[in-house]
Amino acid sequence: MKAIIILFATAMVILFAGISGKRTWLLPLSVLGLLAALVSLLVDAQMPVISYGGMVRFDAFGLAYSGLTVVAATLIFLLSGYFYRGLKSTVADHYGLLLFSLTGALCMFSFEHMVMLFLGIEILSIPLYVMAGSRMDDLKSSEAALKYFLMGAFATGILLFGITLVYGATGAFEITKIQQALDVKKVYSMPLFNTGLLLIMVGLGFKVSAAPFHFWSPDVYEGSPTLVTTFMATIVKTAGFGAFYKLFVMGFGLETSYWSMTMAILAALTMTVGNLSALRQKNMKRMMAYSSISHAGYLMMGLLSGTPGSKGLFLYLVAYVIATIAVFSVFMLVNKDDDIAGGHFSAFSGMGKSNPIAAFILALSMLSLAGIPITAGFFGKFFLFTGAFSTFPWLVGVAVINSAISIYYYFRVIVEMYFNETENPVKYVIPNTYRIVMLFAALTLIGLAFLPEQVLALVP
Repeated sequence: MKAIIILFATAMVILFAGISGKRTWLLPLSVLGLLAALVSLLVDAQMPVISYGGMVRFDAFGLAYSGLTVVAATLIFLLSGYFYRGLKSTVADHYGLLLFSLTGALCMFSFEHMVMLFLGIEILSIPLYVMAGSRMDDLKSSEAALKYFLMGAFATGILLFGITLVYGATGAFEITKIQQALDVKKVYSMPLFNTGLLLIMVGLGFKVSAAPFHFWSPDVYEGSPTLVTTFMATIVKTAGFGAFYKLFVMGFGLETSYWSMTMAILAALTMTVGNLSALRQKNMKRMMAYSSISHAGYLMMGLLSGTPGSKGLFLYLVAYVIATIAVFSVFMLVNKDDDIAGGHFSAFSGMGKSNPIAAFILALSMLSLAGIPITAGFFGKFFLFTGAFSTFPWLVGVAVINSAISIYYYFRVIVEMYFNETENPVKYVIPNTYRIVMLFAALTLIGLAFLPEQVLALVP
């Protein structure tokens, strides 16, 4: 609870600092607020589990996921100083909206009552609808905002309808009471309950861009400012899977085999559609959008392993989030004007010689996303695949084939950097904040290969 209050208070301070014209204070204040929130989460981790009136519950699961998103947000804010260098009076609005959105993500990790889940999703999403269209002179940005808003509103309606049906079957909004209804009333055989469960799955499937609810994702990722795209691809994705796990695994449980088989089919479809679509992309942001869709498919496997799958799911999210932030940090450096034409793969030609540090970070991140040993991504996939193998061996086979397919498009970027020459290579000046993010990403992606137990121990 303290972390949520700190982030909300920081966002308010940032907005007032913006009004008073203290532009140079905005980034340090934001990072200070994020670090204070992280410290409060570490302190709460040493305390007993706290529950507030059956609405929110701060346990090890919620604290671990909250910590991951706060760290990710800190890295994204460190990238924002260079990215927003051309903005004048509206920087405070951008920082404030990102912090409000992060507050919604923390609510989604700690909800006990489904009303809090709904509030968390809305607090997370509404600022991003605005941020997606923040480049007001760009039609692509306006299209992204409109598409994101309409699809988000549509998905929210479906989610609410599903929550209503589940309440009608169980008579409860709280996770613990839903569990009791499943045990006592055996409602998992009722069509009313199963229909509600399916609609909730559709609503959350939109948030994590799972197929066939993913159509908004490539256009929104491409049209939004790259910093906002980074936020969507990491923090929104983590928030969606945190809520998915808490509601379906902790709430509905694997006794309801109906949803687990549906989820397995969606996972296979999502990773296949994502990887096959990524093969045809020549724009970096669209490729990362389809890559994000495919990773949603892998992450859904972590939901199918029950409680033991929570560790693999969390480790994979850590590897995915850090690698994605590192990819976009290099992309923002190369495409410094953030125009869509500058996102072609050819922009990376010759980087291996002209910018060896940035090229190494990008190559390492691509290898991790592809799941190549001995990166963090490899161990994330290892734990996910082994967890799902006992119940869905066919799905693991599909995932292995898809992982092999993904190597092609991730390696296209590496080949462009190290094997394609350009006549006039550009030597980029890397800001110090970008160096910090890149160093942190490199240490994490390599270090997790040797110390995965340290991360696995964070979640129950």
